[in-house]
Amino acid sequence: MFPQIKDIFASKAQFVTNEPVSIEIELDNPAQHEAQIHLDIKILDSNRIIKICSFDLTLQPNSSSTQVVEIASFDSDFQGYGVDVELIQDGAEPQHFSSSFDVVSDWRKSPRYGFLSDFHSREEGDTTDVASLNKLHINLVQFYDWMYRHNDLVPPQDVFTDLMGRELSLKVVKEKIALCHSYGMKAIAYGAIYAASKAFCKEHPEWALYYSNGHVVDFINIFSIMNINEESPWHKHIIDEYKKTIEIVHFDGIHMDTYGYPKTGISMLGGKQKVERLDEQFPILIRNTRQAVDQIKDDVCLIFNNVGNWPVDTVALAEQDAIYIEVWNPYEKYHHIQQVIAWANHLGKGKPVILAAYLKPFRLESEETVEKAHMSALLLSAIIFSHGAYHLLLGERNGVLTQGYYADYTIVSDVFMRNIRNYYDFLVRYVHLLQDSTLRDVSMTHVQGDNLEYVFENVSFSTYGEPNKVWTVVRENESHKLISFINLTNNSEDYWNEGKLQPTPVEGIRVRIQIDGPVKHVFTASPDVEMGRPHDLIYTIEDTERGLILCVTVPKLYVWSLLIIEV
Repeated sequence: MFPQIKDIFASKAQFVTNEPVSIEIELDNPAQHEAQIHLDIKILDSNRIIKICSFDLTLQPNSSSTQVVEIASFDSDFQGYGVDVELIQDGAEPQHFSSSFDVVSDWRKSPRYGFLSDFHSREEGDTTDVASLNKLHINLVQFYDWMYRHNDLVPPQDVFTDLMGRELSLKVVKEKIALCHSYGMKAIAYGAIYAASKAFCKEHPEWALYYSNGHVVDFINIFSIMNINEESPWHKHIIDEYKKTIEIVHFDGIHMDTYGYPKTGISMLGGKQKVERLDEQFPILIRNTRQAVDQIKDDVCLIFNNVGNWPVDTVALAEQDAIYIEVWNPYEKYHHIQQVIAWANHLGKGKPVILAAYLKPFRLESEETVEKAHMSALLLSAIIFSHGAYHLLLGERNGVLTQGYYADYTIVSDVFMRNIRNYYDFLVRYVHLLQDSTLRDVSMTHVQGDNLEYVFENVSFSTYGEPNKVWTVVRENESHKLISFINLTNNSEDYWNEGKLQPTPVEGIRVRIQIDGPVKHVFTASPDVEMGRPHDLIYTIEDTERGLILCVTVPKLYVWSLLIIEV
């Protein structure tokens, strides 16, 4: 029985430029005697070791302890780092464990979105949920359905019942906001832009939006939809409610939710009927909300929900901090995910992209087949991350979203959480590469056909995510070439919201890449192998009719592997 590393994680979800960075190492000594151990901690920038810390420890018998290690401060603007730890003890095999952290000048450079939805009084004093989010590097936390009413957000007393019948506590909400702040997270208040109770609508019928048959637009027979036109009193009303959440409850921003419909409606303001196009009204509401909240607090976050990818074209450049898209049918296949991200990147001109793609397999798969849900999450994470976007899926403690009402999240096992954490650690470790907005996706223009810029041999592959093949995602800029290999083998369909079988490992993928000059580094990494640690690869350079070709073989592919060429 030898000492073990139980866990490693950063003390905060994200560190600000020049802020001291600390790492927490959880250690376990199961022996009935003291144990002398040695820890080597390596900090890596991509595949390069930039700092080493070493020290000796004495662990007490039959004990668990947490060592907080102060690493350094970094003057980085936007950089991910790997943390590789080796535990050495006489007579035992060295143990390796890895994690990551990132340093940014502005959280907007890497907004990783999660959620909280449990605010009952019994949650008072519970810190495990936010601590769990910290281990996932989640730095934006949506407080879903925290409020009293959709038209009256701040509760009138501490304990209250919301419109869905849940008993909640404002004290708990405030406690969790403060806890988020202690981890360097932004606490974001959910607030639908046009939903009101039916009672409120009856008091203000002119404020409502109507169908062409004269009935008020209804949502799930609980909410009435109000008119957000700037001329409507509702417009000022909801902005004032947003301001209260920041002034009174101390939130850091607003999640401006929409429902995907109506897309048009009839205004009855002043007794006159007028057709309202909501895609034209959204940017105005976002702008006016921004102006209002910026007057009461610095660095406020605004997230607007483009349900079903609508209407990204009109709101992409509005004064929101990311392009947030809730993915629904008919965007049902893996290549649709790529299309949604590409469209948002094109319109957003560098804004980060966040997809809310909820996974029903976690709700529908049986205990015997839950592994299919796990695999669907790993594959979808790989696809979203490899295309330079972020994913809202995880929250609470071991919670996974399966549909749009977050309070009905599904609890998953610790084993799965460790696996998905490896993917989030991987994202953060290489965030400066994966989320580099200067990268261009050349998968469809530089591969196959007459295109010889990238050649893949000894593998059945697809450049657009066909089932039962390896998906090759090729992105490049002047300094890097990134190739993601995503293993879709052993699956006969490519619907992202269906359970997936474990892919068949693929060995011996040969890659040939045209290069224009010297190469600095060639390395690979995978969240499925050694917790994402990088491995330099041996490669050769061939002189051909089309110039110099870099030739390299990729190690065994399990689910997702990343090949990085630095030029």
